[in-house]
Amino acid sequence: MGVHFVAGLRMLVGCEIASVSSIARHVDSALPPPDNLCSLFQLENGCAGVFLFAVNSKSPKILWRVDGTKGAVQVERSVDHGKHGYMVSFCSEKGEFTKTFHPFCGVNEELKAFVRDISNASTGAIADYKPEPRYLYIEGARDVAVLEAMLESSSKQGSTVQVKNF
Repeated sequence: MGVHFVAGLRMLVGCEIASVSSIARHVDSALPPPDNLCSLFQLENGCAGVFLFAVNSKSPKILWRVDGTKGAVQVERSVDHGKHGYMVSFCSEKGEFTKTFHPFCGVNEELKAFVRDISNASTGAIADYKPEPRYLYIEGARDVAVLEAMLESSSKQGSTVQVKNF
């Protein structure tokens, strides 16, 4: 459940998630458990945020929100004029509010980057070629560590759990 959305959260916030307090539930027997997760998280820099993943309802919701000293940003899976994507809302410290929609087309860009990395690494076309950092195994392990901490917290009735560092 949700490891790709945890990866999106980590990319959005730009620093590591230090701890989480979560509640996970299994509501829809047609889906594997859990199908709902609500988590408060604290970043290493002290900012706090919310991660919500509810896929069992008639109106599924996937949402990230981070509040910091210079404002708040919220990213929510959405549909606009029939296109799937993300609605990004930002409120500055001065109270200025912006909202923009970014279409989502699946994994096309990720596959392009993967093929480019494999091609460049195998042909040696570019000396000292460095692959896209988000595709390193360690990043996947960090994504899973956040999700594991969220599920562990839920099993402890929402107690705060530290995320494993790699």
